Amino acid sequence: MLDALPKNLLPKSPARAPLLEVRGLKKAFGGMIAIQNVDLSIAEGSVHAIIGPNGAGKTTAFNCITAFVPPTAGTIFLGGARIDGLPAHVVARHGVARTYQNVRLFPNMTALENVLVGQHRRLHTTFWEAIIGSGRFRREEAEARERAREYLAFVGIAQRAGDLARNMPYGDQRRLEIARALVAGPRILMLDEPAAGMNPAEGRALVELIERIRAELGVTVVLIEHHMRVVMAVAERITVFNRGAVLTEGPPAEIQSDERVIEAYLGRRSGHVATPVVESEPHRPMEARIA
Repeated sequence: MLDALPKNLLPKSPARAPLLEVRGLKKAFGGMIAIQNVDLSIAEGSVHAIIGPNGAGKTTAFNCITAFVPPTAGTIFLGGARIDGLPAHVVARHGVARTYQNVRLFPNMTALENVLVGQHRRLHTTFWEAIIGSGRFRREEAEARERAREYLAFVGIAQRAGDLARNMPYGDQRRLEIARALVAGPRILMLDEPAAGMNPAEGRALVELIERIRAELGVTVVLIEHHMRVVMAVAERITVFNRGAVLTEGPPAEIQSDERVIEAYLGRRSGHVATPVVESEPHRPMEARIA
């Protein structure tokens, strides 16, 4: 069975405690400062979006949080434990999983095998037990395969279990990446542009999947996304990056009407009137908002 959190235990209060806290984050590459003075507070059990123009520092912040690159300065806490300075595999053990802007799968492995790779931190069989095929090895192998099939079914691609990753449609490859990240049992899932290249139908399906990840698995979701209709449909709070720093943060309706955001990212100015690209539509159903 999937590692679901009982629905009556899911956090619902607007005053939820932060799961991820970032303070004063800075990353410099030589003399170039990619991000500086970045503060983030991600509530446990929430869906939080990070938006901003290309080059604003969004992925650099992700890379620092997940220890893909070391931060130059700042602190990062997950569930009260400080994780900045730890190697990536230890950060993953603390419960951080992610996907990337570009699909990063093992192309010559099947979908099932790709998800099996994501379970490495959950397995305890030793090298020699695997060599001799011990009873524990066989049990863990069978459990891992069953768990992999469950997560493939959860993201909607159970029928692709035996397909090579390279032969799968792009949208299914994105879902496979999410399944591989989820099977590790994260507390927080960080998605880097998951809707990139998707059509409207795939975007609607992605919104539904993200909502299920939060509601059924109890996993906090943070996503970087340029597809604004997806962001407005699924995010509870949005942080806006611009020129390597946080411009503002707030609920979607507030972000949509913030003239600084409109000018920096969401739209354009004509004379003295700011015209948002995504108009406010609070009473429309989710499907209509991202059609």
